[in-house]
Amino acid sequence: MLRYSLRLLLLLVVALVLGSIIYLDSSLLSYTPYKAAHKPPPPPSAAAPASSPPPADTAPISPTHYTTNSRILTPAHTELKLQWRFWSAQIYAHRPTVPPLTPHGAAVTVNGQHRAGPRRPAGSRLRLKPATIASLQASHAAFLSSIHASAPPQVAATLYNGSGVVLVAGGEFFGPAIVSLRMLRRTGCTLPAEVFLGTSAEYEPDVCEGVLPLLNARCVVIPDLFTTSVYVSVSRYQLKALALLFSSFAQVVFMDSDSIPLLDPTPLLSSAPFTDTGLVLWPDFWTATEDPAFWTIAGLGTEFPADLPATSSEAGQILIDKHRQLHALLLAVYYNVHGPDHYYPLLSQGALGQGDKETFLAAAVAAKAPWYRVRAPVLAVGYERRDGTLKGAGMAQAHPGDDLRVNGGGGGVAGVATREGVRTAWVHVNTPKMNAGHLVDEGDLVGEDGKRVRLLGSREKQVQLFGEDVERVLWEIMVDSGCELAMVVKEWVGRERMCERLKEHWEAVFEHHGK
Repeated sequence: MLRYSLRLLLLLVVALVLGSIIYLDSSLLSYTPYKAAHKPPPPPSAAAPASSPPPADTAPISPTHYTTNSRILTPAHTELKLQWRFWSAQIYAHRPTVPPLTPHGAAVTVNGQHRAGPRRPAGSRLRLKPATIASLQASHAAFLSSIHASAPPQVAATLYNGSGVVLVAGGEFFGPAIVSLRMLRRTGCTLPAEVFLGTSAEYEPDVCEGVLPLLNARCVVIPDLFTTSVYVSVSRYQLKALALLFSSFAQVVFMDSDSIPLLDPTPLLSSAPFTDTGLVLWPDFWTATEDPAFWTIAGLGTEFPADLPATSSEAGQILIDKHRQLHALLLAVYYNVHGPDHYYPLLSQGALGQGDKETFLAAAVAAKAPWYRVRAPVLAVGYERRDGTLKGAGMAQAHPGDDLRVNGGGGGVAGVATREGVRTAWVHVNTPKMNAGHLVDEGDLVGEDGKRVRLLGSREKQVQLFGEDVERVLWEIMVDSGCELAMVVKEWVGRERMCERLKEHWEAVFEHHGK
């Protein structure tokens, strides 16, 4: 402990010598999650049909005033808070100094899953001047040099231990997170979980101290790991990289709050490709659209990288070993802290889904760290409209071990990959999310013909794709959670007849297996 305290003291002294240290301030940290255009709640039914009991005991839980404050930082998080003072100083000291970047029109979004071969340059819509590129390159190089000096392997070994699951939740994302965690436990996974919140206001004692501990999960409030003074606010997509950095685990399974695990992810952490690389990422539907100048800014010269996958990445689930990938993760944090004005436009040029999703692969490549990107294509799941088109509801992502066995490689190797013989590991149910309150209030459960729908498609198709009727299982958990916690989760309190309406949908669609 004495040796570690002296090391931390030395880091702080070095940071003070480096210049004006300006830290992220929790008081001005803003978390503004994406909110879909809300439809007004439907009027309550004058004569609601009687509801039979849902598939499990769903007696409502009353709010409780807990005496245990799980916001007290653990020793591991206290050490991370001290280390963050130094890292945040470097992020600020080497910030981009050029004006915000704006593309001249958004990059065209094209489905690239059936393209063979590696990534092709998308062309530049930012039209960066040489002086702008040189300035960004100098700041990037200085930051990369600083983390190579300040984050040797022994730092990661001291700060991070064990394996666990990380999510970002709070507010309207608590509901989906509870469903995802219950699905995780259903797979047999016993890994501990840390649920990160973007603001102090999102800390709900009844959820964080009552509900989540029963799922072997605890809340961590990101502002609690910051100190004083401010130079930037952090919100939305920027939180994921910080959650990964601030997690106490060395080997992390990250899941978006709406990413549903179908298999226990624990074995993924002890098998290839994770053990080969320490970083596993998944594909999106669309071709990558980064400005080619990004790779010059990242220090790779003027030649476009030859081994990148054709499609962009989808960051609903990430596997990372911070003992091996700390430099790449710190670079991803740098990209995200400076994302909205600089690195998000550089990496997506205004294309669909612009945000953090490209920063993790880009950081690994720039840091010369190993990585694996699943080659099996992501599958769109949803239900068929009357005109025969698909109303998408989510993304079925492949098992990385199966992908390695069937498709080989993890980069932009030649040939089109297949899903044959590859299991689905996650379903990222993002349109709409599995938020019980929103689903019953916003009309997503009814199709164009006024009839109730299965969001993920017919029972037969789900059994064929997933091996079971996943949506039926989700709704068992949704009814249980929505009815038990209707007066506990703040975002659900006051929603008219939420439990009854959840039961009505269950009975109409799933009680007798549905169609």
